[in-house]
Amino acid sequence: MRTLTKLFGSLAAMLALAGCGHQVERPRPQPPVPFAYLSLAACRAYSSNIVECQLEYGTEFGRQRLGPVQESGLSIAGNGQRYQIESCYQVTRIQPELPNFVCRISVERSGGDAGSVLVKGGTAVRLARIFG
Repeated sequence: MRTLTKLFGSLAAMLALAGCGHQVERPRPQPPVPFAYLSLAACRAYSSNIVECQLEYGTEFGRQRLGPVQESGLSIAGNGQRYQIESCYQVTRIQPELPNFVCRISVERSGGDAGSVLVKGGTAVRLARIFG
């Protein structure tokens, strides 16, 4: 009987301690709307250290491309990975007719910081319409 009690006591202690090392991975928080629906996709790296991605708006059920975004020296690779827009702010220009935005981006799956991109031209005009 003592052996059985020791065995079950040891088994109960092992089960209790086994759960201590297991951590539940929490999904990373989404940025606020409208940034939650903005992402960079179809990234391609060029030999001159320039990366071009397509700025997209929408969900997995329906996305529209707003246009290309190019950046040099960016820490993202042209591997087809998606990047989440975390925040944007408008940059003042000498000619105020067209907006420019600087947007912070992160790797969509891991949430790691991937730097920032300058959004200009027609892509920035379409982005400004989303921001209102």
